[in-house]
Amino acid sequence: MKRRHTFWLLIFALAMAAWPSTLEACAVCFGDPDSPMTKGMQWGIASLFFILVPVLGGVGGFFVFLIKRGKEYGHLQDPELFKE
Repeated sequence: MKRRHTFWLLIFALAMAAWPSTLEACAVCFGDPDSPMTKGMQWGIASLFFILVPVLGGVGGFFVFLIKRGKEYGHLQDPELFKE
């Protein structure tokens, strides 16, 4: 198994050495702040942030609601109900 892994790693390294243009960074990675690709990435991150935060906040809020509700109605629990 280890020889196979080494073989494919060697093939990959030779392919990257044969075609060095594939190793060049894109506009986002290279750091052109005015590139349309960079602007698109920034909007993508912002949209994911503005969707993810309210969803996770809603899930967390639901669990806080359940904890408060459990404490509020905890005194009504019958301990004899859960005995075997």
